[in-house]
Amino acid sequence: MPEFFTVARVEEVPEGQARVYQVAGREIAVFNLRGDFHALDNICPHRGGPLGEGFISGSEVTCPWHAWSFDIKTGAYTFDPELAVQTFEVRIQNGEIQVAL
Repeated sequence: MPEFFTVARVEEVPEGQARVYQVAGREIAVFNLRGDFHALDNICPHRGGPLGEGFISGSEVTCPWHAWSFDIKTGAYTFDPELAVQTFEVRIQNGEIQVAL
């Protein structure tokens, strides 16, 4: 069973933006899509770019290093859904964002 880790308060991740947190030794990017929070591995599989610093459009994030795009909700690579970054379950408890690892 996954363990949930508190990473931030809801208000710390503005709508349409992402923040990066260290969670149990991993870099996790937390995205706020119109009040729905999603978490992805922050490391792009192409060359290790920081997805949490990428350009967000709709429900996609584009890596700032080499423009690889991923679906924020599923982690799937836009051009080949077989390739994906890991996603993590997110829940909100008492105004806190919690990520499961």
